[in-house]
Amino acid sequence: MAGNSLVSWALTIVGSLFGLVLGVRAFGHWAKKEWGALITHFVGAAVVAFMIFSPDQAVTILKLIGAKLASVFTG
Repeated sequence: MAGNSLVSWALTIVGSLFGLVLGVRAFGHWAKKEWGALITHFVGAAVVAFMIFSPDQAVTILKLIGAKLASVFTG
């Protein structure tokens, strides 16, 4: 149980920092009317948020992609 509470605590801290950085950078892009950068920022943020809040699924997907790439390059 100590491992789960530590993981939960770490994910809470990382998620909060991620949200803070996302908000500050998004506001900066919005204020400068950098719409392309804002949209790209949100798409990248969605990928990172998925990795932070669903790490087991993210690892499974990355392993699947790695296996597909390995099979393409090895023939």
